[in-house]
Amino acid sequence: MMEGNFETFTDPSEVEDHYRKRDIEIKMTPLVRGPFRYKKYTATPTGFFFRSSEMQTPWIMERRNESDVFLLVVPTTGRPQWTLNTTELVWSSPYIVDYLNVRSARFSPMTRMDTIALPAESLHRDLAALSGEQSYKRLSFDPTASFTGQDEKAIRQISAALKCLLALKPDPRRSPIAVGYLRQALVSIILERGRHNYRDSIDRVCDDGVPSRLRRAIEFMQAHAHEPIRLEQIACEAALSVRGLQSAFTRFKSTSPMSYLKGIRLERLRSDLCDPSVEASCSQILLKWGFSDARRFSKYYQQSFGESPYETYFKARGRG
Repeated sequence: MMEGNFETFTDPSEVEDHYRKRDIEIKMTPLVRGPFRYKKYTATPTGFFFRSSEMQTPWIMERRNESDVFLLVVPTTGRPQWTLNTTELVWSSPYIVDYLNVRSARFSPMTRMDTIALPAESLHRDLAALSGEQSYKRLSFDPTASFTGQDEKAIRQISAALKCLLALKPDPRRSPIAVGYLRQALVSIILERGRHNYRDSIDRVCDDGVPSRLRRAIEFMQAHAHEPIRLEQIACEAALSVRGLQSAFTRFKSTSPMSYLKGIRLERLRSDLCDPSVEASCSQILLKWGFSDARRFSKYYQQSFGESPYETYFKARGRG
């Protein structure tokens, strides 16, 4: 279930209690005397944990338990300093932290950052789907590398989109399919572009028997287009690695798997818009098929069909 909450903390013990409820034990020590202020927004969609933080008071965090997650840290202002088992991390660009290696972290005044926590188990499943091989050793990211250039730009844009989407109220305005798309995009960048011990496996592509497997992938997409299915699920059904699936769609369909799925959803969405027996509103139909930004989608729809989705909807119901 997706939930979000904006909170301001004025006592370090409140922050410790907040994280304890999420199975993360920390010791929080302010670095200055006087009023304490820590502001954050959290959301817990399926498959990950999102946090946007603003530290107005400088403080040190000490890890007290072993939460098995990887953290994608996206600094906005300030340069958080992490002390790991073997090194120090100080980056202004996005980077990955294995929380099990964290000893402590130091945050300067007015540090702002987004943090996406990905459970290690689910990230290793994504890795197995992408590489086509089971991961027998834990993912190990190079602590001397961060995401720069186009990778940094993409991560920042996806993080900003997640923040906007997860903050939407009321809940019916949120789309699990859209959130799933954004998570998949982040994971793809992390695993395909990050420096880690499985990059060689990911870079190997096997496309034996692709046409029949491609058909299986398309059949699965058509049967589950109304669900927030992920790239690795499609690859698993087709008995391909994620890279192999991507290669097959590029080679035989001249598009990506998720773009092809978007096309299926667009066709289903238009069918619903044209069907007067569908009682949902136009906005509800858009959300059902994973299109949460109505303004942007309307431009895309107009280019495809020569009219807005609202025109299609009202014409079909005799109100055009």
